[in-house]
Amino acid sequence: MPSIPTLLHEAGSALASGEPLRALGLVGRIESALGLTLRGIAYAQIGDLELARACLERASSLADEPLTRARARAALVEISLSTGEPAPAARAARESADELARLGDERNAAMQRLVLARAEVLLGRLGEARRVVEEVMAAELAPDLLAVALLAQAEICLRAIATTDARDALLRARRALEGAPNHLLSRALVTLENELSHPIARLLRGGVPREADLFAIEDVSRGELLLVDACRRLVMGGRVTIPLARRPVLFALLLVLGRAWPDSVPRDELAARAFDVRRVNASHRSRLRVEIGRLRKAMDGLAAEPVATSDGYLLSSQREVVVLLPASDDEVSRIALLLGDGASWSAQGLAEHAGISKRTAQRVLGTLVANGGAIRTGKGRDVRYLRPGTPIASRMLLLGLVPRT
Repeated sequence: MPSIPTLLHEAGSALASGEPLRALGLVGRIESALGLTLRGIAYAQIGDLELARACLERASSLADEPLTRARARAALVEISLSTGEPAPAARAARESADELARLGDERNAAMQRLVLARAEVLLGRLGEARRVVEEVMAAELAPDLLAVALLAQAEICLRAIATTDARDALLRARRALEGAPNHLLSRALVTLENELSHPIARLLRGGVPREADLFAIEDVSRGELLLVDACRRLVMGGRVTIPLARRPVLFALLLVLGRAWPDSVPRDELAARAFDVRRVNASHRSRLRVEIGRLRKAMDGLAAEPVATSDGYLLSSQREVVVLLPASDDEVSRIALLLGDGASWSAQGLAEHAGISKRTAQRVLGTLVANGGAIRTGKGRDVRYLRPGTPIASRMLLLGLVPRT
């Protein structure tokens, strides 16, 4: 029968190789602080966060040795990020990283900084998340830790629609894993690779609709075209991006004109679709002239504007006009796509960007939360919704809490 130190050593090696079930078998019912820490991490890796939390909290209370206690607390930080609000988790991750660094555990300090980066993603602060990951990667990293950092970098790129950069990061992560095989990280890598080429929207170009994956969306977002984005309710061209989510009538006009480009749209048809009315009267026609003027002013800097024709209006643009549409016209598709940017959204914000009522947004969000398509955090006025993390975004980072041996 191997000794307890040997069993714990082998369990740590199993966790570092992405084999949580083997680690659980090795650690058994060992009730030491280290044993409980390893068991808690194993439970987290297989998805049982409640058991993981219980083990880690007990480990933290029993630990006499500062480093073991710090590692147990670090694991609890990540579990709180998976199940709670990202802002408190970000503060805790920063404090945990500093504590581990003071205790000389630079590897796990780096892992906690990656947890911090994940929290920043969930808060919608992609620039700050990118900075944190770049700081981690500036140091010399072990192959498995480098793979985790590259996977985190790839997810940030995905959220920013920098799909080519995401693919490059995943290729580097795959090469890193050749020197440090890990089953869980390999599955996370495959998940993100599949996400790159999965159709998530539709592109209307030259009057022809087609499915669009992240590469296609990146291609039309480079600024060479005039992109009317009906998913995020904005228009972009060159280096100029103009959000119109809070100006629904202007965006409705632009979307109708963009879909018809380069043809014109009769005045009454444009008014009916933009104002959502069946019969257009003189008041609607008068209002249409006013709103067209506002749209023309809002589009300043895009080298494009609505212009009058003999029978209506057309969108005059120096660039080809392309329209990005949700995968389908239902509210679920619109909101699910918005949640994909990594931000923490309010129901009101989602309603504005999706062009639906707040009540409808709340109903759709309830459905998404029930089927696992969204996570609800906070209470009362602070309720926010976000997309569930990919595997690397939740329990994967717990791999770093044990040394690779």
